[in-house]
Amino acid sequence: MIRALACAFAMTVLAAGPAALAADSAGEGPTMSEQATVAEAQAHWDRTVAMARSDLLAHRHATDPQLLAQGHYFLGNLQTVAFNMYVAPRQQYPAFYTQSFFMPFELSWGTQNPDFLNHNAFLDGAHTYRIWGNAKGSYWTTIQAMAGFWGDEKMALLGHIDFDDIPIADNGDFEIFMGPNPPADAGGKTWLKLDPEAHNVMLAVREVYMDWDNTRMLDLHIETLDRDPDAAMWLDEAELARRYDKAAKFVDYAWKFSSGQMAPAGQLAPVNTFKTDGTAGQHGGNPVAAYIGMDYKIGPDDALIISMTPIEARYWGFQTSSVWGQTNDYSYHQSSLNAQQVRTDADGKVRLVLALTDPGVPNWLDPVGIGTGSVLLRWYKAKGTATPETQLVPLADLRKHLPKDTPNVSAAERAEQLKARARASLRRFKQ
Repeated sequence: MIRALACAFAMTVLAAGPAALAADSAGEGPTMSEQATVAEAQAHWDRTVAMARSDLLAHRHATDPQLLAQGHYFLGNLQTVAFNMYVAPRQQYPAFYTQSFFMPFELSWGTQNPDFLNHNAFLDGAHTYRIWGNAKGSYWTTIQAMAGFWGDEKMALLGHIDFDDIPIADNGDFEIFMGPNPPADAGGKTWLKLDPEAHNVMLAVREVYMDWDNTRMLDLHIETLDRDPDAAMWLDEAELARRYDKAAKFVDYAWKFSSGQMAPAGQLAPVNTFKTDGTAGQHGGNPVAAYIGMDYKIGPDDALIISMTPIEARYWGFQTSSVWGQTNDYSYHQSSLNAQQVRTDADGKVRLVLALTDPGVPNWLDPVGIGTGSVLLRWYKAKGTATPETQLVPLADLRKHLPKDTPNVSAAERAEQLKARARASLRRFKQ
C-alpha cells in the first residue's frame, strides 16, 4: 500500500512540468536554470521536497507508522532549517543564531550534540569581521569556518579555532578577526583567513557543556568591519532565486544523508552493535572530533547494556537519536550522558542501560518512547579510541548483569533529576 502510494505521488511530481525531474545520471535531485525567477526557484524547491517525500513513503522504515511519522516531521524540519540557513542570512549584517538551526527537540537534524550550544553565523569571505566576547566560566569552545555547506556547490574547511589555543584575558575577554587579509596590527591577535571568493562562509561555534548546572554561557558577538555602504538588506529576484536553489540542495542532501542513501548499497549495519569504523571531520563535522555509532532495536521487555572503559579526551558523550538522525529530546528526558554525568563502576568501566522504561539505574539512556533508532558516541581531542561492547538482556534480569553495587534510582529521585536537567538545558536557550 505504501509503495503504491509512493508511485502515485511520484507520477504527480512527474506531471508537474517539463523541468520537474531534471536530474543527472548521478542520481542528484532536480536541477534549476541559472536564470530562474523566484517563482521557478520555489517550484524547484517544491519538486525537491516532493521527491524526498516520495522517497520517504517508499523507505524501508515507512512500514512502521511511528517511524514514518518521524520522517514526515523530519522533512518539515529540514525545510525550516534550509530557509534559515540559505534564504534568511545577510552576510554583511551577521549575527550568531542559536535557535534557527538546532533546538533540543523542535529543530533537530544531523544528530546534533545535547552537550553543545551551537551558534551559527554566515559571512562573505571578501569582508573582514571581528568576533569578541567573554569566556569566563565556560568549559570549552571551538569555531569552524566552512566555505559553503550542504546546499552549496562546494564545501571546504577554511579554518578551525580552538579556545584552548587562543589568548584569553584573565577576566575572560577574547577577540578574533576573520577576513581575506590580517588586521594591520595583527601581532598577537587571533586571525583566521577567509577565501574572498567564498561568499557564503558558515561559522559553526560549538560551546561545550559538561556540567550542565554550573557552566557559564559564552558571551559572543560579531560585527563587519568593512561593510559596503549600500549592502542590500532586501534581496533582488535573482539573488532570492539563487538562495532558494541552494536551500533546495540542502534539503536534498540532508534527506539523502539522513535516510541512508549515501551509505554503501546493500550494506545494512547490524543492530545493537557499535560499528568499528569511526569517522572524523566528515560532512562538515568538527576536525578534532571522532564518532562511532550503533543502530538499535529494542522491545519493551529489553535492556541493552553498553559498556566502555573511558579514554582521555577533552570531551566524550553518548546520545540517542531517531532513525532519521534527529536527536531525541534531551531536556525532559535522559537521552544522553557525557563523561561528567555518568557513574563509573569500581572496575573503571561505565555501563549505560538503554531501555524504554526507567530501569532504576544511574546511567539510563532513554530512547524517548520508540525502540528503533541510533546511539552515537562522540570524542573530541581524544587520546586513543575504543569500541563500546553491548549486551541485550531481559529487562527483568538486568541487575544480574550489572555490578552488585549499582545504586538504585527511585522514581522520585529520577523526577528530581529530570527537573534539574530541563532547567539546565533550557537555560542555554533563554527558556
